[in-house]
Amino acid sequence: MKKKLTAEQLADAARLKEIFESRKKQLGISQETLAEEIGKTQSAISHYLNGINALNLEMAAYFAQKLAVQIADFSPALDKQARKLVSVLYGDNAAFAGHTRTHQKYPLLDWVNAGNWFEDTASKYQTSRTEKGYETSVECSQRAFWLEVKGDSMVSPNGLSIPQGMIILVDPEVKPAPNNLVVAKLDGEKELTFKQLVTEGYDTFLKPLNPQYNMISLSNHVHIVGVVVDAKIGKLP
Repeated sequence: MKKKLTAEQLADAARLKEIFESRKKQLGISQETLAEEIGKTQSAISHYLNGINALNLEMAAYFAQKLAVQIADFSPALDKQARKLVSVLYGDNAAFAGHTRTHQKYPLLDWVNAGNWFEDTASKYQTSRTEKGYETSVECSQRAFWLEVKGDSMVSPNGLSIPQGMIILVDPEVKPAPNNLVVAKLDGEKELTFKQLVTEGYDTFLKPLNPQYNMISLSNHVHIVGVVVDAKIGKLP
């Protein structure tokens, strides 16, 4: 007979599921994409989220990484276990971030300059020289940059909607997956474009959230620059 989860383990699962549900659209992830990435079934991921199977340290670390949170945010017990393990391996002086997340600042680029930067792979911007930037607590690479959303192609009448004026953080080092929000460069276009990466059958498209706009077929003429890993309001009225 399968051992029942303790009240603490059930609470861990409930907290993890709440975080997952609140962040999955923003991060462009699903139970299916998580399962595919680590070679598990969707039902296995569901069992962790719904308190059927107990979280272990390996899965807790994986969920924390994909959701851009700390293990302590959903499982204090596993966080304590991780700290003890690191202490045993590396000594009591091992440094921990704890509950304090570092806020890294990344530059705000315009859509043309970001496209030029993408084509010139040898070019490296210096955050300190950029006039404007924003901070984030999301873990991302040093090549990440912010863009301010323009137009209404990502405004949806239902569900996820990203209006003009919001700023999005793009990480070129994140591997794009279906349902991710991405920024792409189309051959012959000066500016980048912001869409959702979707698959239909054997075909892949860049899909605007606004149904009034057409989807763009992914081809050799479309180059994905990076995945959107954070978004926030640029300024209030």
